[in-house]
Amino acid sequence: MDLIKRYEQLVTNGKLVRDLSQEFAISQLNLFGNEFVNSDPSGGYKDVLSRIFTVSRAKKIGAGENGFYMFGGVGTGKSMMMDLFFESVRTSKKRRVHFHAFMYEFHGNMKKARLTKKRNPVRIVCQEMLSKIELLCFDEFQIIDITDAMIVGRLFQELFSGGMKVVTTSNFHPDDLYKDGLNRELFLPFILLLKENLRILKVDNRIDYRNRKLRKGDSYFCEKKSTALVEFNGIWEEILVHGTQELILPYQGRELKLQNYVNGACRISFQELCEKPLSAVDYLNLCKHIKVLFLEKIPIISSAQNDIARRFILLIDTVYESKVRLVCLSAVEPEGIYSRGRFKKEFSRTVSRLNEMRGDDWQRGNID
Repeated sequence: MDLIKRYEQLVTNGKLVRDLSQEFAISQLNLFGNEFVNSDPSGGYKDVLSRIFTVSRAKKIGAGENGFYMFGGVGTGKSMMMDLFFESVRTSKKRRVHFHAFMYEFHGNMKKARLTKKRNPVRIVCQEMLSKIELLCFDEFQIIDITDAMIVGRLFQELFSGGMKVVTTSNFHPDDLYKDGLNRELFLPFILLLKENLRILKVDNRIDYRNRKLRKGDSYFCEKKSTALVEFNGIWEEILVHGTQELILPYQGRELKLQNYVNGACRISFQELCEKPLSAVDYLNLCKHIKVLFLEKIPIISSAQNDIARRFILLIDTVYESKVRLVCLSAVEPEGIYSRGRFKKEFSRTVSRLNEMRGDDWQRGNID
């Protein structure tokens, strides 16, 4: 379907508020989609992407021909527009994935490739991807982990050279990725690679539509309110019918123990999830096994606790993308959790997502 018409329908039906920044982005994505259609000799959608990618692999890569990099403030509709584009491309060889999840899978595949002791394991993994996927849509593109920073250039060089098309969203301009990161000078060629292959599109309406949503049934309880603990416990007790059990989640030779688990719901402290050396891998594994997360004792994070702040950012990103229902008991409102520190800018998205997930209109977990 024409993306412009689809966007107009959503505005007309009251699903979206007309936004000039979004309209421009939609028009650009629509042109990109039309390039796929125009490349098809039959003029239809059938096998469109397979034809265009076969051709593109034989040609020299042109500036910005491999997709879009949309960046801007939190809650501005970037993910929504990327999803509309993704849905409009009629091919089975496409994938929409959160960037953290993609890198987790990549590192796992790299481990397997190295066991074969063949040369260039990055190329081996990428060739496997290119044989199955022609369009990748990434949400929340960002680099925090130095392991990702040091290998992402080689990864995307292989994908772009192989003809992969990419549409991604980010809160950061490419020039601001991995800012102040360790050995950042080694990361700079990757930024140039992105700018050479993707068209940079700014989505900046300065409105966070997440925070404009109504919060009828709050699931975020601030301890400054005298009844916060009672309300938090009340929701937990509604689920708690026959008592809790311990659930052990094994993965890659390690274990994550959930002491208070019941019927798809888990009650756990901030300390257990964010003050221990856990990673995005741990959080992804957690979200595969739960439908509702009761997160209690969220403290104020100081400017010296950047590692803890980084883990909390990763946790909330993973919970959000996994559509896990979140119920929080915190010392302060989201805006006051981490107001100073190295990841302050990244944390603005966390604040926005916490505020969105606390409302009735957020995807609720189903407790059977």
